[in-house]
Amino acid sequence: MKTRTIITFYLILFLIGMALAGVSQGIVNDGGYIEGNASSYTKISGSGDALLVNASADQVTFGNLEVDFTGAGTYKLTITDSSFITVDGALNISDTLILECNSGEMANLITNGTISGAYAKVEQHLQADHWNMVSSPMTSATASVYEGSYLLDWNETDSTWSYIISLTDPLNTNEGYFVWPESTISSPVNVAYTGLLNTGNQSVSGLTYTAGAGKGNGWNLVGNPYPSVLEWNSSWTTSGVDATIYIYDGSNYKTWNYNLGGFGSMGNGYIPPTQGFWVKANSTGPSVTIPNSARTHAAQTFYKGSENTVWNMFSVKISDNTHSDELIIGFQEGGKDGFSGTFDAYKLFGIESIPQVYALAGEEQFAVDIMEPLNGKIKSVKLGFRAGTGGIYNLVFENLDMIDPAYDIYLEDKLSFGTSKKLVDIKSHPEYKFSATAGTEEDRFVLHFYPINENNNNETGFNNDGGGFSNIYAWEKVVFVNYQQDEPAEIVIYNMMGKEIMKKQISQLALHKMTLHADKGYYIVKVLTANNIQTEKVFIN
Repeated sequence: MKTRTIITFYLILFLIGMALAGVSQGIVNDGGYIEGNASSYTKISGSGDALLVNASADQVTFGNLEVDFTGAGTYKLTITDSSFITVDGALNISDTLILECNSGEMANLITNGTISGAYAKVEQHLQADHWNMVSSPMTSATASVYEGSYLLDWNETDSTWSYIISLTDPLNTNEGYFVWPESTISSPVNVAYTGLLNTGNQSVSGLTYTAGAGKGNGWNLVGNPYPSVLEWNSSWTTSGVDATIYIYDGSNYKTWNYNLGGFGSMGNGYIPPTQGFWVKANSTGPSVTIPNSARTHAAQTFYKGSENTVWNMFSVKISDNTHSDELIIGFQEGGKDGFSGTFDAYKLFGIESIPQVYALAGEEQFAVDIMEPLNGKIKSVKLGFRAGTGGIYNLVFENLDMIDPAYDIYLEDKLSFGTSKKLVDIKSHPEYKFSATAGTEEDRFVLHFYPINENNNNETGFNNDGGGFSNIYAWEKVVFVNYQQDEPAEIVIYNMMGKEIMKKQISQLALHKMTLHADKGYYIVKVLTANNIQTEKVFIN
């Protein structure tokens, strides 16, 4: 049901035993501190509606708080949107308490004691004509909150969705749901939960891990159970659950892994009130307990649309000037080739019109791919790419200065025009524009990490998934031969007059790097085996 709460403010307020008559806006904190403790008592009363306004996190703390208006009318205490209030003691509600929301900015209430008395209202702003991930901040909420919208419940055991039809069906605490409000009904879309606010440690019930075809394979849809921002961090008690959460913003998925020290497409680990999110179980009997202490005051809006850097991690962003997507790649102790529930995040795809970028390792697709440290080895990472529509796209590589400076990093575009343009030094050129048609081009891009001081004759094994006999290209004065055969071969480079410039014997599948101290111009590169000869023309700058 779409509801809008309209409040007129006429107040008489009693604050910690002191009557403040004629205050037109209630309590408004402009930057000072209002502090209480477990033995202090604050009663908000009077014969009119009241406001609590505080835009500075952790600067308004009540001890025990009672909301009890006098007179025959039905009055309301409203904590305005973007306000942060803490109650360290008991909260007793005899009249309505409203937590306001305005275009995604939400009131934030942390309670560390018991909550009793009358129900509260928690407002939520939704994005129309999009799927929103939602969760109830209170007990006894029902599907009537979303009357007139499409409401979906997820079942991990058989990987199915079901529509919630009955308005009396419960919205379970700690469980997430997907809701689609239609703009033809109301836009912007505002709803309100009504019930007894949740507080205290929360044990997430009903988590399952069901592996196999047609099963959920551990994907569980859960939610923030509090009327405050919740931080996904290592203080949660988990068992059999990966360290990454996934939140849909109405168009695309964002991720956060609490082991990566402040690096993720969410920007932080803050989960706003009434927000649903995915967790991925990795074994039978998964469990999650949310500690009361994980709640925090932060200006995190509801997801519908300052990363800190960490050594040896960087981001790859793809955009079409309207939409974007992000991949995180890193090299850390404990990382591995293949999925790690400790560090990695699976790729979950957003709507088809948005470009997508991700890492590929075998059959897995990654939104976050943390591998073992480079430690002087050659390394390649395949990038998957999906174009939402045909057009011009831009790959942007950020925080490359966090990667070991002893490495060159090259982007290989297998579909680029002209042999000399197939490899881009992304440390020098961190943006790469290209054209693409709509669809999937999972084999188009490869990132190559190559030690700068690697001897030209070194044949360190290179995990090469390129396909074909060999891939030959050049960048500046360097010729690269990405050799595809598991047999000895010879690389020979000639100038355009047919004079031999350089020769190299190779014996295994590897990426071979040869630096030419030669004039600018075209050169011929031949790769010769016992049974084949491949010839390419490259341009040396």
